[in-house]
Amino acid sequence: MVNSVAERANKALTNESALGGNVSAQTDMQRDKTIFTRWLNYIAADARATGQHVDLASNEELPRLIPVLCNCFKPEELIDLVGEQLASAMLEMHRAEMLQNLLLESELQRVLRIFNEAAIPLMLFKGPVLAYTAYPNPHLRTYHDLDILIHPAHVGRARDLLVQAGYSFYEEYRADAADEQRTSYHYSLQPSGMPFACIVELHTAPHASEIGTLSDIEALWENARIMTILGQPVATMNPADHLLFLCWHYRFHGFTRLLWLYDLVMMLRSCSDTLDWDALIRAARRQRLATTLYYCLCWCCDLFGVAIPASVLSRLLPPLVSRFVVGRIALPDVARGLSVAGYQEHRVIARRAMVDSHRDLLKAGLRMLFPSPVALQKRYMDHSRLSLRLFFLFYFIHPWITLAKGCRNVFRRSDARSKQRSVGKI
Repeated sequence: MVNSVAERANKALTNESALGGNVSAQTDMQRDKTIFTRWLNYIAADARATGQHVDLASNEELPRLIPVLCNCFKPEELIDLVGEQLASAMLEMHRAEMLQNLLLESELQRVLRIFNEAAIPLMLFKGPVLAYTAYPNPHLRTYHDLDILIHPAHVGRARDLLVQAGYSFYEEYRADAADEQRTSYHYSLQPSGMPFACIVELHTAPHASEIGTLSDIEALWENARIMTILGQPVATMNPADHLLFLCWHYRFHGFTRLLWLYDLVMMLRSCSDTLDWDALIRAARRQRLATTLYYCLCWCCDLFGVAIPASVLSRLLPPLVSRFVVGRIALPDVARGLSVAGYQEHRVIARRAMVDSHRDLLKAGLRMLFPSPVALQKRYMDHSRLSLRLFFLFYFIHPWITLAKGCRNVFRRSDARSKQRSVGKI
């Protein structure tokens, strides 16, 4: 099996370097080389400034975008941009991504088939759907797990079906087992002879968030459309719902991975002509995601030249305080702020400030100091021997940790400005 998958990976790499048939997509990707070059330059410069090399095993921003980068740049171009060591690591990870993705494709086909045979409705979203609808070649958009939305009433049947198929259930966090409002269930399959596992995440709804996002699950199912992936019919979110979900997901995870922004770029390019902007704006306001949508659309427009109607951005305009915090304090240089690991805390500030009203901004500030019990349990108690019932103890600790980090960032910015003024005088 390993040799078979390796042969298919080599074929995928060959096909990927010779995409054809979609001239517009290729033209867009070549145009994207400009921003990719900026990102790689920022990452390499930050590594030199800190005296550290970029570790792809721990870096959050870069690795998942590597298949796209390796399609855009020749190996010698990557060496010129980031150096031989990082370029070699990127090319090696690219090959590993191809191997893993081909395995997941085969497993996705099997999972879709057994769910269809068992008549358990599911909705596929994120990676596989984007690969087959938004990207010119599916192998440009790799994924590490299969995200599936199911009805809450079908959780038990879906669990039995996956266990019969060889999957094992596991808890991602200790707190999940005691969470009465949990919305996700994780299953893993370790194929013989393969270095990575197949992960299936069953969701009954999007994760809860600190801004109180109001997801309309019934509407997601009502608006779903049917498509065929790997020969199997499957429900997927309609483009407006999927786009809004991806914006929420990107924000929920603190704007960490560059791939998630590029997903939005590719999706907008593939469906902007037919996208129902009015429905998208109504859904964003209803789910308290208007500001999140605004910034995601702005970044796609400003960085990649995606055409966004001016009327859409004006209707989504965030509160003045949010615009000040995001644009002046957290991410004054968006391209650098989204790509460099050292800006992670800046992205967290931007995430907190992306609310739809001044009242919500106050609530977000309070939630930052006093998170929900489940959030505290996941953050502090996952590797602790303490009983989960003692989570309340961290309410006395967490606010001070948060304030200390905030003060540290203020002093860092002050020191940076002082150094810049000193250099200017010299």
